[in-house]
Amino acid sequence: MRILIAYDGTPAADAAVREALQRIWPAGTEVRLATVVEWPVALEPPFPVDYPGPAVEGVRAILISKAKKDQARAKEAFGGRTDLKVTTELREGSAKHALLDVIEAWNPDLVITGSTGKTALKRFFLGSVCHALVTNAPCSVLVVKPPAR
Repeated sequence: MRILIAYDGTPAADAAVREALQRIWPAGTEVRLATVVEWPVALEPPFPVDYPGPAVEGVRAILISKAKKDQARAKEAFGGRTDLKVTTELREGSAKHALLDVIEAWNPDLVITGSTGKTALKRFFLGSVCHALVTNAPCSVLVVKPPAR
């Protein structure tokens, strides 16, 4: 079995990891933690010609470094699960599009994602990654809500 976890280091993504850890999976199940680094809107390519390249690359390096640390922390949570083979994948771009690309390329049996519960206004302007996965993934998608604070 193949399970893709959409992981972005948020409490909602941590809830998705916990959900995967609580379940019993067939021996040899593969789990892939897929993280997408999205550019802040102000820094999204294409950049103006006079945009300071080193500053943009510095921001990119910071975002990628944080994403890798978050992935490593999530992967460590699976340390005691010898029945699961855990790998990571890091992409850049739009979370919706990049995750759907990972799903198409890796062909998981299940996608687990956390829901941040955006307001209707934010969902209108930014879109919902969960909605995109649920409506476009060719496999089942489990949406996990983080515990109430």
